[in-house]
Amino acid sequence: MERTILHCDCNGFYASVECVLHPELRSVPMAVCGDPESRRGIILAKNELAKGYGIKTAETIWQAKRKCPQLVLAPAHHDQYALFSKRINGIYQRYTDLVEPFSIDESWLDVTGSRELFGGEMEMAEASHDLFANRTNGRLYRRLVEPYIMGERRL
Repeated sequence: MERTILHCDCNGFYASVECVLHPELRSVPMAVCGDPESRRGIILAKNELAKGYGIKTAETIWQAKRKCPQLVLAPAHHDQYALFSKRINGIYQRYTDLVEPFSIDESWLDVTGSRELFGGEMEMAEASHDLFANRTNGRLYRRLVEPYIMGERRL
């Protein structure tokens, strides 16, 4: 039997989590970075507004600030990223029990056994994209974001 494997990658993951934790960052160009006092400090992740200024992951902070002087820098909160990663993988596990985390923001999902429920490969790929992008964003928002907004930080 041919297997159907989906690769799920949360782009800009650190920046997205910071924008959940600090909603005021959603409306400004922002980046999660290493030590801004170090000439070797780098950009770890950035939001879409920062991407619009040409800011790249792994470039030095001073180079990014030259492109976008109003860039807001946020320190990394790896403990929070790990909690969000567990939550996201928990959502994946509602669709298949064959979830293999590859990194903190990437997972491989073997959805072969779920094809009968969700359709063929293209339908499943589109459904997984829609889960995080369009149609079911409200459900994802409620599962991942509302506990933070409501002041409950238990995962």
